[in-house]
Amino acid sequence: MIPNDALINALRTLDFHYKGQSDRVVLYKKSGSTRRVEVRRKSLHDEHAARILLRQAGMDAEAIERFITGYRTKQH
Repeated sequence: MIPNDALINALRTLDFHYKGQSDRVVLYKKSGSTRRVEVRRKSLHDEHAARILLRQAGMDAEAIERFITGYRTKQH
């Protein structure tokens, strides 16, 4: 499980900024672009959802796996 704060910090490293929120999601937008991602308002995200979100944000596959592996090892 990936903490919400860690996922948001990963988006910030990709130059995404808070844009707004609704009932269940928080919207982040990339500066100087029309690219947007929606982060569910949960305290923990499963690995599959985190992979999809980071892929939509433009992170490469190798960096995504390093990010997720870092949190997978912290759980045990």
